[in-house]
Amino acid sequence: METEDVLRTKFKEIGKEYGFDRVEAEFVPFKEFKVRWQRSYKWADFKVSDYLADAPPEVIEGLCTSLFSKITGDDEGYSDDMCKWITAPEFSRYKQPVYLKRSRNITRTTKGDARDLDESYERLIGLGLVERDPSINLTWTREPNIRKVGHCSVLMKVIQISSALDTELIPEFVLDFCLYHELCHILIGFDPSEKAHSEHFSALEEKYPKKDEAKEWLKRLCLYL
Repeated sequence: METEDVLRTKFKEIGKEYGFDRVEAEFVPFKEFKVRWQRSYKWADFKVSDYLADAPPEVIEGLCTSLFSKITGDDEGYSDDMCKWITAPEFSRYKQPVYLKRSRNITRTTKGDARDLDESYERLIGLGLVERDPSINLTWTREPNIRKVGHCSVLMKVIQISSALDTELIPEFVLDFCLYHELCHILIGFDPSEKAHSEHFSALEEKYPKKDEAKEWLKRLCLYL
């Protein structure tokens, strides 16, 4: 049975267990890993990230159960099978190229006009804050994102830094802090039960020597993480 058929079958079977008479489900090529749904009284329609198109049946079944439990008010969280599958090294290795292809506003290089993200990464390694992870992809944005100067996809292991920071007018330690901030998300890893900026995250971020000074620079420039 094709995975698309497995998806539809599992959603209909499990949906029926939760009291839904009509359930539709299909894979959609979203850039980010996500699921969207619409529902009425006994009808539901799911758009599932096609990053799961080659997932084994038990992963699809776990996703179905977690989604129906969520929309009916009894959130059980993602299944262990699904969490293990999407956090396995093979997942980011094979899905990352697709993610990069779908990301329009990136240069796909660490080298900017004035700064190099790989050099920033090396400085963080030199400070003992992180260890090099060759699976992480660092890239500048093509257009300068001002509202948010950093973005991280934990599952895809891709970090985008706004080209607004690619200037000698902003000190290196500010860029390094922004990169470290995003790397902290990857250090923590995928945890849907935890807030993006949890106490654990704050404790890691606190290790950056010039955190307060870097945040003050960003505040003065009206740039945000």
